[in-house]
Amino acid sequence: MATTRPDGKHILAAGELGAFSVCPQSWKLKWVDKQGAAFASDDKALGKKLHSDWSRIFDESLELGQWIRYVAVLICTALVVFILLSPQDMPFDKLWELSVRNHGLQLVLLVGAALLVIRSFSRAARRRRRASGFEPESVTISIEGSTFLAEREYISEVQGLAGKPDALIEENGFIIPVERKPLAKKLRDRYVAQLLIYMRLVEEFEGKRPPHGYLLLGPSCRRIKVENTEAKQLWVQGLIDQMRTALDGGGVQAAPHPAKCSKCDVRHCCAFRVERQP
Repeated sequence: MATTRPDGKHILAAGELGAFSVCPQSWKLKWVDKQGAAFASDDKALGKKLHSDWSRIFDESLELGQWIRYVAVLICTALVVFILLSPQDMPFDKLWELSVRNHGLQLVLLVGAALLVIRSFSRAARRRRRASGFEPESVTISIEGSTFLAEREYISEVQGLAGKPDALIEENGFIIPVERKPLAKKLRDRYVAQLLIYMRLVEEFEGKRPPHGYLLLGPSCRRIKVENTEAKQLWVQGLIDQMRTALDGGGVQAAPHPAKCSKCDVRHCCAFRVERQP
């Protein structure tokens, strides 16, 4: 649930704001009234597994990048050792002629094999980055669950907001938040609301307003760009104001719908739920 500071101001979590945008009554029952969930959710377990697989595949692309650097260092080391073991007082043209005559085949095979390994690793790394929803050229700053890049969590006392983006990348000098939704089939308002909160936090802590953010939807990591417009921020500000009113004791308005209610964790204790028609 949103935390409350000693001065009474609430720190709203980005994920909760997304839940509030779906149905304020469901959010209140679950997060404020602590009704809890009466039904086990296999989707949640599957979502966590897919999220873990996503970060693992990305880590594999970084590991391959490391091996590329190792092979490049090996080539340079072999060449340096070869030069150091060669006669130092011999002119370069004579040294080169002697090298080609005595060790040319070995050098060609070494360099050729190393280049083939580098090419193979580079292709594999690019495939894994694309499978994770990232362009090979993008610079990734953080990713949740990675063993190489530490995740970043933002807690703003000024805005009363908190959030931990699934990933952060750098584009044209801007820090761009990325949110992964492995079970999503289409774009939904709750995803946009969560991403807009991340954009606010990135602007405060990183010093520049992100022009957009990315949502990675479904198993294929379909990437959707969400523009950081004034209209969208005004919309999410309205949600923030409603949440604060509810946390201060005000009422909330239910938003029942058969499809939403059938998947709601607290439908068992909601007086506004509607059932699907047979």
